Parts: sequence; structure tokens; C-alpha cells
Amino acid sequence: MLLLDLLFPRYCLGCGQEGGYFCFQCQQEIKPLRFQISPVISLFSYEGVIKKAIIKLKYHFVTDLVEELSALIIKAISQEKEFLWLKNLRRRKKVILIPLPLHYRRFNWRGFNQSELLGRKIAEGFGWQLRSDFLIRQKDTQPQVGLTGDKRYENVKGAFRINSDSKMINPEYRILLFDDVWTTGSTLKEATKVLKRAGFKKVYGLTICR
Repeated sequence: MLLLDLLFPRYCLGCGQEGGYFCFQCQQEIKPLRFQISPVISLFSYEGVIKKAIIKLKYHFVTDLVEELSALIIKAISQEKEFLWLKNLRRRKKVILIPLPLHYRRFNWRGFNQSELLGRKIAEGFGWQLRSDFLIRQKDTQPQVGLTGDKRYENVKGAFRINSDSKMINPEYRILLFDDVWTTGSTLKEATKVLKRAGFKKVYGLTICR
């Protein structure tokens, strides 16, 4: 790792300082979102270094920032009172984190699912189980960016199904659907609908940004 850092040094996405993607000073400027009244909790605003990190990961395939970004997410959930209920979920019931799946064509093009990479680290951090095989994206939808609210809903309608070949999940477990960015919420709502139809009563949403 030291050799890789020498050959390919990391620079802060905020100020350009060498050493990591999020220097100490720029981390202090990342503020958690407050007072959310929504079935989906988003940790940060889609702006600044967090926005740059997501773009780098999704569109420039900079997967080595997953460690640092997931550490910021775990820190926010662990320390911010707004999100403590997430940390405490496991005390009451078993929690299963399901990263929002990509259609296989998009997965093959990108080579990874950014929500799964991040979700795996977050699940490990809190002792949650991760299941990336349970929900399938069966419809190759258009990117939601640029679509209006109604068109977004139509775009993702029927996009998901339960994978009948996967090991079933106890419907009493709490499901935490995880994605990177919440815009109108159409995609997460559609996935939630499929899970609730399958018998899951407690389905929560978690995104990095909105």
C-alpha cells in the first residue's frame, strides 16, 4: 500500500492537499443533514467534496476512495445524534442492508456496484448482514437525471423483483435499502414496494446524499 501511495498519491478532493481524498480541514466542512422527516435518511447534502467523491467513484471508477468515504459515513452514523437510531437498530432486531442493485448491463459496463462496495464496508462497521443477491433490477432503466418526477416514476416502475434463487430472508428482519443519492426517491420507493409486497414490514432507506 505504501508503494502504491508513492506511485499514485492521493489528493484531497476539496483543497488538493496530498495524503488522502478527504483532508482533516475539508472533513470539518462536511455537515450532516438535520431534521429529516422522510422514510429515507440521507447523511449529507449532495455538494462539495462528498459530491466530487461520488462522481469520481461512479463515473471515473476511482474505487480506492471507498475506504475513506465509507469511514466518513460510519463516523457520521456513529457520532451524529440525528443518525443514532441507525446505529441502535441492531439492538432491537437483526438488520440486513440491501444495496440498490444495478441492471446487469450497467454492472458489466462499470464493473462494480458503488452502493454494494460502500454498503459492504458500512455493514461490516455496524455488524449488519449484507445481501446483494436478494433484489434484482430486471429493467434497464434510463438514468433518472434530467427526468421529471412523473417520468422518473414511470421509468422505474416494475424495475425490481425478488431473486427466487437466493436464500430467503426472515420477513421480521429490518431491511435497510442503501443507495448513493436520493433525488425524488422514485427508485428507492419502487424497491421498497417490491420488498413490502414480499412481506417485509420494516423497510428503511439510507442514502449518502440528497
